[in-house]
Formats: sequence, C-alpha cells, structure tokens
Amino acid sequence: MKKLLLSGFALAAMMTQAQNSWIDQGTKFATSFGVDELVIVDANTAWVNAYDGTGAGTYPKVVSRTTNGGTTWTAFPITGPGTNSLVGDLAAVDANTAWVATAGTSASPNSNAIWKTTNGGSTWTRQTIGYTGASFTNLVYFWNANEGWTGGDPKGGVFETYKTTNGGTTWTAVTGLPLPDAADEYGLTGAKTVTGDHIWFGTTKGRIFHSTNRGATWTANYSPALDFGGGAAGGGVDGSSAKMTFKDGLNGFLLTVDGQTTGGTPSAALYSSSDGGATWVPITPTGTWYFGDITYVPGTTNTLVTTGINGADASYMGSAYSTDGGLTWTGIDAGSQRGKVKFLNTTTGWAGQFSDGPSGTKGILKFSGNLALATSENAVKSSLKVYPNPATDIVNISSNRNIESVTITDLSGKRVDSGKGSQINVSKLAKGTYILQVNYGGGAVENTKLIKK
Repeated sequence: MKKLLLSGFALAAMMTQAQNSWIDQGTKFATSFGVDELVIVDANTAWVNAYDGTGAGTYPKVVSRTTNGGTTWTAFPITGPGTNSLVGDLAAVDANTAWVATAGTSASPNSNAIWKTTNGGSTWTRQTIGYTGASFTNLVYFWNANEGWTGGDPKGGVFETYKTTNGGTTWTAVTGLPLPDAADEYGLTGAKTVTGDHIWFGTTKGRIFHSTNRGATWTANYSPALDFGGGAAGGGVDGSSAKMTFKDGLNGFLLTVDGQTTGGTPSAALYSSSDGGATWVPITPTGTWYFGDITYVPGTTNTLVTTGINGADASYMGSAYSTDGGLTWTGIDAGSQRGKVKFLNTTTGWAGQFSDGPSGTKGILKFSGNLALATSENAVKSSLKVYPNPATDIVNISSNRNIESVTITDLSGKRVDSGKGSQINVSKLAKGTYILQVNYGGGAVENTKLIKK
C-alpha cells in the first residue's frame, strides 16, 4: 500500500512562522518510492536511497544525489547486488564517495556486503569483508574517506561489526561487544545516530549500543523503548518502534511509540538523556508533535524537528519544531507526509516524501526558513479541550481535528488507560496527576495534563 504520503513581538513571531516551510524537490525515483536514508554532506551535497512505498514488496537498489543544494537530483542504480538483496543503510563523505550496506533475503542469502562508489554513484564495487550468508548487514558509517564502521546482527551469539582505516579496502572485526540478551535481539537497518566520535545503534529489545571512539569499543544499556522497530516487540504484535538523536556525546533525545498496529491505540513518548543514553528522563511536551522521525538541529541549544508520515488520515501528517528540547512544539506544516528528516544547520535540512516518478518534481522536501530565529511560542493556539479537569469519571475531549484515540500515562511514563473516540472513563484511576495524550492520526499527537480527583 502506498503511504499517504498586533504587538511587535507577536508580529515577529508570526513572520518567523511564515518563513518556515518545505519546498518540493524531485528525487527522480520511481513513482511512490520514498526516502529510506538521508545523508547531508554539506549545504550543496546530499544523498538518499529509496524504499518501495507501493506495498509491492520490492527492494529498490537506487540512490539519488544533489550537488547544488537540491535544485537538481540525479538517480543512480546501485549495480552489483542481487535482485532480492535489500539496501539497509547509506554513508557518504563527499559528492563522489559513498557506501551502502546490503543484506540478504530468503531468496538472496549471500547479499550481505558493503558497496562503494567513487564516481558519484555511476558504478559500485563490492568491498572485501567478513559478512557471509549467515550474516545480516544493517549499518554503515564513515567519518571521513578512510575511517568507517559497519554493523550487523549477531552471528554465533555475538554482534558482528567491522572497522576500516583505508576507505573499506580492508576491514577488521571488532570484538568485545556486549552479548545479545536473548536469541531474538538483533539490530535494525538504518537504526543509528552519530555525532563526533560517538555512534549509537538500537536493537529489537530496546537496548542502545554506544561507542565513544568510532566503533572500537562498545557499551549497551536498556532504554524506555520496547523495540527500535519491526523486531521482537514490533513485528505486528505491539507495533513498537523508536528513534533517537543526539546533540553531543552526552545529550540526546528518544522518541518511542507503542501500539501502532491496525485498530490499535498508539502511545508516543519523548525522553531526554544527559549521560550518552545510559539513562532517560521523560519529557512532557505541549503542542502537536509527530512520531514519524526526530532529529536534532546542529548549531542550536536544543532545537528538534519531528515529522509524521504514517496513518490513514493524511489530514494530520506534517512536521513541527521545538527550541526547548521537546517541551513545547510549533507546527511547520500539516496535511502532507513528511518522512525521514535531517538538518545540517538551522537553515539547511531535508525531509522525505514520495516520488511522483523519474521525471517528476517530488520525492524530497528542502527546508526553507531559519530555525535560529524561531521561538518556542505556538504560532496557532491549540484547540484541544479536556473537561471536566479535574475529573472523577467521564472525561470529554474535543478538538478541531479528528480524534482517533486517547491514551493516559502516569508521570513515570507508564500507560494506565486508553480508548477510542472523544470520551474516556477514568473512575478506576487513583487520585493524582496524569498525562492525557490525544492521537490525531497520521503520526500526530498532543499531550495535556489531567488531574484525577
């Protein structure tokens, strides 16, 4: 299925809001192909690879690259990998040099590899590495033209990872990683984030692996996430997934969502960490935000951007930013799909959408505006109303948006109740303060405090 896809201060705030928007650009991918991974090299150069948004179950092996800030994008087939291999991750260091990680499927079990281009994607060469048919390649990252790292699932009970210091000509196995905590703990394609020498990746058990030295040594800690996506807790059971982003080696943000299944009641949450992801503290946000993807904006104190792409109701997909570490959110836009998102700085960023074909003008969105000038004041006051509040039994919820479901959590982030529609009975809850979260559909949510008396 295709994914659908006054005062001087007030005047300045409105002008700032009006300046922040997205501009369509054409990736030149096949129709309905979306942006899987996005790498921004500099203000002019960016790379993306594709995934099939049609629901046909194909495995696109194609990248697109811009060298002029997105004015034009050129798509290149990744020649070499087998037909049924999948492209799981992307790395690039300049306009000519990039790598992709490919993994096998049941029909193509020997496709685990790293492929490199040195001519902007025109041709690709398979690199010699230890991945075999028993492997599953998830991740690849390069800090520069020489130093790189790649990671896969556990093999023989140990997470399989390698490092290179010569651009991938030779790779050396990294040993000593924390062991999987269960047989069904494994990594996920693209589930990584990097800042400076630090790199993190998430697993199907919600653990976060962290290296402070470019992948040489690793630690692992449990996070509030049940699963970083599609694995042990996901897989159509809980519909759990998570995304993380880091400002530096210590300070990061985690977005989790559970219950994202057909007919389910999704519950999204935000957390912050000040110790590199070892521990996490819940954030109680106000304003509408999205749980499709999250990214920190480099060069800012605490600016984040979230996007929403999934769901049946396209009316409430969009994007939002926060300048105070996720406490308050301001909408950039609403009504259209916004997928994978990354920023180079406060004025340069892209978000994925779906292509309208090789000769089309859509597929990715370029940010237009300056988040350094943005404020954390909501440009449009929320229409969400919850009453009575404090409450004893029935709570009514109203908004100018369609309300799909409601979730109530305690202040520790534990989910204590949920329901469909615009009413919920809280008579069985203990007296105290809770967070009521409204799910508008399309990956858009809004939180408010609820007092049970």
